[in-house]
Amino acid sequence: MAEENKNTETTEPEEKKEKEFSKRTTQLIALSALVLAICATFSSLKAGAFSSKAILAQNAASNGWAYYQAKSLKENTYKVQIDHMKLAAATLDPEETPKLMEKYQKTVDRYKAEEKEIMQEARAAEERRDKSLELNKGFAGALTFLQIAILLTSLAALVKQIWFWYAGLAVGAVGIFNFVTMMMQTF
Repeated sequence: MAEENKNTETTEPEEKKEKEFSKRTTQLIALSALVLAICATFSSLKAGAFSSKAILAQNAASNGWAYYQAKSLKENTYKVQIDHMKLAAATLDPEETPKLMEKYQKTVDRYKAEEKEIMQEARAAEERRDKSLELNKGFAGALTFLQIAILLTSLAALVKQIWFWYAGLAVGAVGIFNFVTMMMQTF
C-alpha cells in the first residue's frame, strides 16, 4: 500500500505538468498555424493576381501580333500593287503611274514603321506575361509549402506529437521565405 501512495504522489505532479505543457504547446501550435494560414492566404491572393496579369499580358501580346500580321498583309498588298504597276507601266498613264507608285510606297513605308512599334508593344506584353508567370509560380510554390506546414502543425495538435509541429515549422519557414522573396520581387 505504501508503494501505491508513492506512485499516486509522483504521477499527479507529472500529469499536471504534462497537461500544462500540452496546453501551452497546443496554444503555440494554434498560433503558428494561424501565422502560416495568414501567409498562405496572402500567397494565394498574389498567385491568383499574377495569374490574371499573365493572362491579360498574353491577350495583349496575341492582339499585338494579330495587329502586326494585319499590317504586314496590307504592306504586302501594296508591294504587290507596286510590282504590278512596274510591270504594266507601258499600258498605264505615264503621268499617273509615278504618282500612284509614290503614294503606294509611302503607304508601304508607313506600314513598316507601324510594324516596328507594334512588334515592340507585343514583345513588351510578352515580357510582362513572362514576369507575371514567374511571380505566379513563386507564390504558388510558397503556398504549397505553407499548406503542407499547416497540415503538419494541425497533425501535431491532433496526435499530440511535437515533432510534427517542428517539421511544420521547418516547412513553414521555407514557405514564408519563398513568400517574402517573391514579395520583394514585386516592388
